[in-house]
Amino acid sequence: MLEWCEEFSIKNQHLDEQHKRLFQFVVDCDALLKRSEPPRETEIQKLIREVTDYAQMHCKDEETYMKHISYPLLEAHKTQHREIIANISMAGADTSDPIQTCKTFYEMLNQWLLNHILQEDKKIDSYRNRLRDIKEIPYSLEQQTRILGEVFDVKNEKRYKYICSCPLKEVEVCESLHQLMQKEGTFVRCKVCKQPLIYRDDSLDDEDKFEALMQKYFKQF
Repeated sequence: MLEWCEEFSIKNQHLDEQHKRLFQFVVDCDALLKRSEPPRETEIQKLIREVTDYAQMHCKDEETYMKHISYPLLEAHKTQHREIIANISMAGADTSDPIQTCKTFYEMLNQWLLNHILQEDKKIDSYRNRLRDIKEIPYSLEQQTRILGEVFDVKNEKRYKYICSCPLKEVEVCESLHQLMQKEGTFVRCKVCKQPLIYRDDSLDDEDKFEALMQKYFKQF
């Protein structure tokens, strides 16, 4: 399970603290599922009410902040918030089977964390800083691999070799991240040289092609 770290920050202390609490709700729900005594209906209802109230407050605060910084994706983000709140409400509509409700609620919370907080909310930080390309993944290679590990079996996936402008340096990228970068045209930066990691396919064994790639690709960043 992912734990909060500074890479997830959107550089707003108030919203970061709220995101930390949302991380904790996922932990709380997981604890209910893993304990020896099955979760009771009253416990599930209580957790869902707490998450609903907190999510509504958080979404309102986040939207106020986005409006303050003139965030261009505000309306789309507000639509996502409405969908999230609606899904939470639906999860609490029937708690007659506490175990299944808890499992469903945990999966929903985890997906919210992975898909919204760690991806969509991070774009707010990118916009505010105006430092990142729209295609840049805003996490280190290690952290993005951990995030993907919540969905895919990254430990047993095929590895692909990537390079940057650091001399004689190669890194291994799991298949899930490799496919994401190749299909979506996204990239991860090296923490040392700050240049994008690029796939080291067989064509790079040709010295002329490698030199041409270095001059053309890295010049953009």
